[in-house]
Amino acid sequence: MLLVSALWLGSAGPAEAAQGVKIGIVDLQQVLLQSQRGTALKQKLDQERNGRRKDLESRQQEVVKLQTDLEKQASVLSEQAKREKREAIERKGRELQRLAEDADRELGKKVRDAELDVTREILQVVQEYGKDQGFTFIMERSNAVYAADSVDVTAEVIKRYDAKGK
Repeated sequence: MLLVSALWLGSAGPAEAAQGVKIGIVDLQQVLLQSQRGTALKQKLDQERNGRRKDLESRQQEVVKLQTDLEKQASVLSEQAKREKREAIERKGRELQRLAEDADRELGKKVRDAELDVTREILQVVQEYGKDQGFTFIMERSNAVYAADSVDVTAEVIKRYDAKGK
């Protein structure tokens, strides 16, 4: 009987304490993609990516043109001239490959840095929102095994984050 009473009292404490717990879930990726600032950042990075892609495509066309010219002139060029043109085409091709790799690395770094900066800002908004609304804790959706829609505060965080940016 004493053991049953101890178990009952032990389980009553946490249950009563849990009644005052207010839990929230936020989807940071959704905030990043749907907020005004996140959308503007994505558009800016997409424009930069498209600009680099156009530049690389233009350079690729130069290499293709050189290859086509070599094929057209092959019958009238000496072996030495053909070899020199092939080497020039290969150099341009390697240079283009390096430029593409460098551009990918640089843009990837820009994307990561920008996402980190915006995520820090979003986390600050989440913390302020949590304090203002009396939450015990708010966790990121990707870390939750299950969360009811009723505890999702993502839409409110997006509103606050957008308002803070104005």
